[in-house]
Amino acid sequence: MSLFLMVMLSFPFVMLGQSGYPAIKENLLIESKWLYTYTSHAPTNSVIHKADESYEYYLYLKFNNTYEHYLNGNTSNGDWLLNENKNELFYNFRQVRWWKIAELSKTTLILEFVLDKIPYRYHFVRIGSESSPFKKKSNELPDVEVEADVTTEELVQEARKELSAKEKRQEKRKKRKQAKEDRKDRRIKELENNDTNIEIALTGGGFYGGLDPVIKDFTVIKSDGRLIKEYETVNQGLRKVRKDIGREQVEQLAEFMTNKGFFDLSNLYDCQTGDCNKRKTMKPTPIPLRISFTYGNRRKVVTVVIWGLDDQNIQYVNYPRDLEYVIESIQKLSMQD
Repeated sequence: MSLFLMVMLSFPFVMLGQSGYPAIKENLLIESKWLYTYTSHAPTNSVIHKADESYEYYLYLKFNNTYEHYLNGNTSNGDWLLNENKNELFYNFRQVRWWKIAELSKTTLILEFVLDKIPYRYHFVRIGSESSPFKKKSNELPDVEVEADVTTEELVQEARKELSAKEKRQEKRKKRKQAKEDRKDRRIKELENNDTNIEIALTGGGFYGGLDPVIKDFTVIKSDGRLIKEYETVNQGLRKVRKDIGREQVEQLAEFMTNKGFFDLSNLYDCQTGDCNKRKTMKPTPIPLRISFTYGNRRKVVTVVIWGLDDQNIQYVNYPRDLEYVIESIQKLSMQD
């Protein structure tokens, strides 16, 4: 046994602390060769570095408590040992001397270290001698191979699949986080733009006739969230509804109308056929629908000369479906209690 190991084994182990991980079977480490696959951020399990053609790292833990490691063509060696609780490994790499053994099996080794109070993990897969860069000296004992149900190549392929799956999960988490931040930023922007003037007015539509003809149908939504609706028929007279739907719903409706391309619509949707022009003069008389939308310094008024279906269930004017969605949204707000 080397003088270094004698000194280390006699040194009080209170300096190591408790890793919180269970003791491992030391024979799984003796004469084991490992291939580094990736590094993860322990709290989130996210991948922060992975092995590729430009980064090759192998670790060989020998039976005599010496180690050899290979990094991008360069080989060095030293001494390794376990702590008293057999859950931490001592070997010097990247200025880290003590590594917590987060996981050890016949095929997998995960070593954990702490940097700036944040734990990170090195992930390894076991490899056979034929896949390692280490050359055996003539006076060394034969390899002690640990029985495994899979080959080295299968282990490496499995590690790569696991790494790919982790990266995909990590990417999904990043997208969800970004979407959440985008919504937050958009909401902050909306609050900052709370003084933006918004006014939406809807009047007319349908046909004048039937048992109780409609004389007036008018809805206006103000910037402060005030909604006023006036509805008058021949028999029932005038009814007025005034309610506060809140600034937030006004902003949501304004954003909805903008996303539906309201400002890109035509100003007028009129008849394109003879039947349509003829229908203008027939009873029940069509009432043109008009909707105006003011959003900051933008303003748009859209008119549809014949809105909706008549008693023959015919739509005479061809207008966009998105305009129907906008009208339905305004009417829904006006009917809510």
